[in-house]
Amino acid sequence: MLNAKQAYYFVYGVFALKVSTFLFRLGFDLESVASHEPDPALGNGGLGRLASCFLVSMATLNYPAWGYVLRYKYGLFKQIITKDGQEEAAENWL
Repeated sequence: MLNAKQAYYFVYGVFALKVSTFLFRLGFDLESVASHEPDPALGNGGLGRLASCFLVSMATLNYPAWGYVLRYKYGLFKQIITKDGQEEAAENWL
């Protein structure tokens, strides 16, 4: 019997195969399509993720609540390792 994590990855794999097959019929491949959409790294931060989980929990339990957000133009930074050390570059995703 599959546990929850195995079932999740199994269903995700089946979905990816179906999407891949559909794109192939249209003359595209999944990797090519995915390469045109850069990852904005949203929901990637620890505290932001925690805040999101709290809001989802409150909505699920029908608690009246709202959240505030600070929106930065460059979101998370991109870390680049060079021979001289770490460099930080803005990750422009907007």
